[in-house]
Amino acid sequence: MKSYFSRRSFLKSSMAAGALGLLKSEDASAAPEIHRVNLTMDYTRLADSFSELESFYEVVVIGSGYGGAIMGARLSPHHQVAILERGREWRPGEYPETFHELKKQIYCDSQPLGLFSYHTHRDIDVVCGSGLGGTSLINAGVVIRPDRDLYSKKGWPQEIRTEADQGTFEKYYQRVEKMLHIQSHDPRKTKIRKAENLHHSSEALGDPFTWARIAVNLHGPHRNESGDTQPKCHMCGNCSTGCNTGAKNTLNMNYLPMAKKHGARIFTQMQVSHIERNKQGNYVVRGTHVSAGTKRPFRIEARNVVVSAGTMGSNQILLRSQKLGNLKFSQELGQHFSGNGDLLGLGFNGDTATDMLGNSSAKIFRPGMISGATIYGIADYRQRKNIFERFLIEEGNIPGALVQLARRLTTFVKAPTSPSKIYRAWLDFIDSKDFEKGSMNHSMVYFGMGHDRGLGRLVLNSQNRVVVQWPGVQQDPIFKRMIAKIKQHVSVNNSTYVKNPRSTFMGGNNLITVHPLGGCSMGDSVTAGVVNHLGQVYHPEGGLYEGLFVMDGSIIPTAVGVNPLLTISALAERAAEHIELR
Repeated sequence: MKSYFSRRSFLKSSMAAGALGLLKSEDASAAPEIHRVNLTMDYTRLADSFSELESFYEVVVIGSGYGGAIMGARLSPHHQVAILERGREWRPGEYPETFHELKKQIYCDSQPLGLFSYHTHRDIDVVCGSGLGGTSLINAGVVIRPDRDLYSKKGWPQEIRTEADQGTFEKYYQRVEKMLHIQSHDPRKTKIRKAENLHHSSEALGDPFTWARIAVNLHGPHRNESGDTQPKCHMCGNCSTGCNTGAKNTLNMNYLPMAKKHGARIFTQMQVSHIERNKQGNYVVRGTHVSAGTKRPFRIEARNVVVSAGTMGSNQILLRSQKLGNLKFSQELGQHFSGNGDLLGLGFNGDTATDMLGNSSAKIFRPGMISGATIYGIADYRQRKNIFERFLIEEGNIPGALVQLARRLTTFVKAPTSPSKIYRAWLDFIDSKDFEKGSMNHSMVYFGMGHDRGLGRLVLNSQNRVVVQWPGVQQDPIFKRMIAKIKQHVSVNNSTYVKNPRSTFMGGNNLITVHPLGGCSMGDSVTAGVVNHLGQVYHPEGGLYEGLFVMDGSIIPTAVGVNPLLTISALAERAAEHIELR
């Protein structure tokens, strides 16, 4: 049985271990070998000046994430398109690399152009990106096809079910996979310890394991839609704080340059408030342009509007448009919110080094300690007949900007009393430069995702901001199943299971999702959903709003059980192919 002890006991034991000479075999003063990386990628800026904004466009796309970028790229060859993004444009080399820099990029009223949008709620927190390219800027870029029988679940429109059954939906997956230039890690060429660790524990448990396909240039340079050459990934581990090398195939490297090439105008720092409809039947998009501490209101008229502001943003815009404007929507608006079964856990201070700590700077590469991209490997538990029992567990890492914070926070984690583990934790506590030998670098980050019941609700608070209401979400059976399986992996590694950082270090028992879905769900009728199978918005009194669409994760009516970017993107490719604009 493992023995646990307090922080005070930990410090006493650490000092005693040092006095007994248990640490002699280790050299805490040794500096790791490092190489300097020259960040020289050319990047063609995409954003237009706010002074060039016109008062009317044929199509306005609100948001530049997967839904918005794809709709902009596919509609712009034949229509006058303007893409509005609330965040700023980021180029490789500009993303935060230290915790001090990262703090300044938390999206809030005082930092309206922050890269990281962290929504805290009573029951579940939501993390998403804010910038040209949306959450693609800070995600792991994992591209997974969901189970085909996903679309047979209650809530999916009949047209989608039919195409999935017939196999004709597959072509949209293929289109996206080609555009995002997806690749898989080759374990024969480079050993990534954290991925090998999950592979090993999966084999020890007799569980299925597969290598993820990711939108990162793992095997060589790639020429993108702007004609710029993106370099090969040098495995710094900073995918989730922004790729400063340019090796990650974010949307500003493919779909958005395509839209620009075909004549779309792209405007950043455009915070949309709500939409109205005027007497001519056109739509009026109202909002504020934010720049250098100044805010200027804007009003744009459009014949067609595609709302693609992400699950939180699109629900907020439609709820505000119903409250502040003259548009009315289905009673299903805000319903069926899902966190995609997201679960975050940590296996702390195991027996094996994992190299799961990202470089403190994307400019620095440590040949002896390769973190790699955020996710390479997947333990796949989707073989069960009951879809609500299926889930994935993916290995992850801690980006460089958060490494030192993570090392200090885990001082408060209970740890087994073996001398070697005391020593590793001591190295992190004293902030030793020899951190590759510390407890955090003998730990594993586990990302779980599965099929929650999607019982959350999105509403406006008194400040007209969208919030999540989902009492009892932690009791959804899928989380108990995933935690039990993660604990088995943790046990194989002889490490200590730690709950998600929200509950461990910030208090409360909140889950954290990086894959919010629903609220503007698709359905076969206005009583079943907010939009139809193409994202066209239902009118509550019957029929559809001509020229008004929603296209992003908010239209997905259920959890998808895997990283959802491919599902969202395929739905956008399909809609762009079939919709008829005014």
